[in-house]
Amino acid sequence: MGDVHDFRERLEWSASLSDEPSWEAFYRSIWPDINRIVQVEGRCWDQKHGIDREVVLNNGRRFTIDEKKRAKDYGDVLLEVWSVCDSDGTAITGNPETRKIGWALDDEKRCDFIVYAIPSADKAYLLPFEILRLALKSNMREWASLRGCRWPVLAKNRGYYTASIAVPWPILKDAMAAEMVRAWGEVTA
Repeated sequence: MGDVHDFRERLEWSASLSDEPSWEAFYRSIWPDINRIVQVEGRCWDQKHGIDREVVLNNGRRFTIDEKKRAKDYGDVLLEVWSVCDSDGTAITGNPETRKIGWALDDEKRCDFIVYAIPSADKAYLLPFEILRLALKSNMREWASLRGCRWPVLAKNRGYYTASIAVPWPILKDAMAAEMVRAWGEVTA
């Protein structure tokens, strides 16, 4: 935790135009019938709600995407639980109202997918956001103490910390699959 991150620098690195051909190739590998790929920039409603890109297919279907980029492959997916917190994972100044929810749990996000890219490993994950969010909510406590997961992974920023949980891909994949299957019929308490 020796590095101090600067949000603007990390954002610029993540949105680097040198990666644009790779982002486009990734999207075309999933949806070959793309009509256009729109990058969302600046301070706007879409950005505030986790939309970095919109993919529009020839048939008119649209998908909104929040792009995440990680420099090194650790064999896991780093899910941000708190985007602003104190070094022990609690709120700044001890007041829970000053905490800011991380992207992986934010129910204000309006993106369809998270694309979690690790360019150094030539790998990217296409993650349905709501399924990912539900899996994290359902499993956070268990993962926090599970061997192979790391919690909290703290990143020091200027004046605050970010707290994330590192979840190995096989564990996350299984939890997301479990969220997609439910009992049919009446819900019992």
